[in-house]
Amino acid sequence: MKKQLLFIVVFLTAGLFAIGQGNEDFTHYPETANAYHDGTFPGMDGSTWTYTQCRGDSVIVAPSPTFGKKRPITSKIISGTLHNGCGTISFEYKQPFTTAVNLNLFVNGLLVKNVTSTVQGALNNSGPVLVNTPGDFTLMFKQADSSNSGQVTIDNVIWTSYTGGAAPEPTNYPTNFTAANSPFTINLAWTDAVGAQLPVAYIILASDQNNIVAPVDGTPVPDDAVLADGHGALNILQGTQSAAFGNLPPAKQYYFKIFPYTNSGTLIDYKTDGTAPGATATTANTVIIDSIHFTNRTFGNWILKNVTGAEVWVTDSIHGINGSPCAKMSGYAGQSNVNEDWLITPAMNFDIYLTEALTFQSAYKYTGAPLEALISNDYDGATNPGDFTWTPLTATWSAGNYVWTPSGTIDVSGTNGTHVYIGFKYTSDATAASTWELDDIVITGDKIIGMGEKTANEGSFTVNPNPASEKCSLRFSNEGTKEIRVTSVIGSPVMETSTDQMNLSLNLNSLTPGIYFVQVYNPTAKTTQVRKLIIR
Repeated sequence: MKKQLLFIVVFLTAGLFAIGQGNEDFTHYPETANAYHDGTFPGMDGSTWTYTQCRGDSVIVAPSPTFGKKRPITSKIISGTLHNGCGTISFEYKQPFTTAVNLNLFVNGLLVKNVTSTVQGALNNSGPVLVNTPGDFTLMFKQADSSNSGQVTIDNVIWTSYTGGAAPEPTNYPTNFTAANSPFTINLAWTDAVGAQLPVAYIILASDQNNIVAPVDGTPVPDDAVLADGHGALNILQGTQSAAFGNLPPAKQYYFKIFPYTNSGTLIDYKTDGTAPGATATTANTVIIDSIHFTNRTFGNWILKNVTGAEVWVTDSIHGINGSPCAKMSGYAGQSNVNEDWLITPAMNFDIYLTEALTFQSAYKYTGAPLEALISNDYDGATNPGDFTWTPLTATWSAGNYVWTPSGTIDVSGTNGTHVYIGFKYTSDATAASTWELDDIVITGDKIIGMGEKTANEGSFTVNPNPASEKCSLRFSNEGTKEIRVTSVIGSPVMETSTDQMNLSLNLNSLTPGIYFVQVYNPTAKTTQVRKLIIR
């Protein structure tokens, strides 16, 4: 069937091939089953094509490769070296399952097209994509996101040879270029350029210094999303209007400029005259208070508490996110058993952070009680957790069938104290025992500027109750005069007093509900201690 179709295509397009046109219909692609494999095959052009984590049971015209979702290595197909340049390229694609398609096409490592689909079974065509790359080139089809991009089948890739006639540089720059921070990430946005000559894409250059140099015509800038060395770059297609740099340190300033361009390869033509739009942003002062990803297949300093039953939390080597290790708990061992088991963070000092938040991913299967996430500031970190006060947390949990599901951002800033614990409680009984898995557990907070962990000889104080409403009591560990100041979260003083006693009662009736800070200054030792106070 594929050969018959190829004969028809060649017959109908013989004139086009005569002036230089290539195609790949995957006649020699070897996969036909529903298992994902890596391998190679001879392309129609005679070069060796390479595929990673692809299957072959969902075809357009057999054989056809299908890219996987959430594979251990991101699914992709790379051509051998192709010749005579590339003018335009098009291909067919199909969404075989329910998850939306999000596939990228690269030419010589440069992103030239992103295709999407939300309709299962629909056959789509990318349309002619203008490439304008002379000389030798390679193609790469790759899932845009290793976690969320749905399976996609491709076929009938057709490209025209480069025949000259490069497009001039873009007429205008994009407008409304902005940079906005979020924890560990800076998000960029803009309005696409308009004018007689539209860009095919943009290069966004990033630096931790105000020293960005404009790109040079004829020299493509490869993607570099890692800013650890102080510099980065992203190629973004016209029409996308957003980009992001992630995994950034807290409270660090970055600078950005955006340049539109046409063509690619040695013909790439950047607009650099005039003033390129620029933006700057400083990452939030958010830090990771604690986290665990189980990559070393251990629980580290996290607390495991087996209250009832023989089964316990274990690490699983291959069933975590993208085939990584994860934590797993099941009360089933030949039969369902009665169990209560906890996985608990180490003690965390929430008094030196604001906007504390919890995120994690979960997966489960089989009938049984749901997993619970809870928080406590009176647990002793050693004995039975059930003997202490735990507040349930609301999260988004997996719907079952081992589908990994993000929890969403869970606000845990309503709890304070120097020894805060977050626990995951598993229960099962003699009739039902589900299996639960956890991965990528992260607790973050915004560090209060100027605050650090106290040393043992600085003295300390406690605030009780906390949260409070009408009043609270301060209890000090050292004698002598203390100067007390209560401030709002932006540092404005709302109450000031002093005492030489070991205890002090504060009347809170005049303060509106919210988060405050109690500062205690010891003029003799010249030290300041701070505690977060929540008023309800």
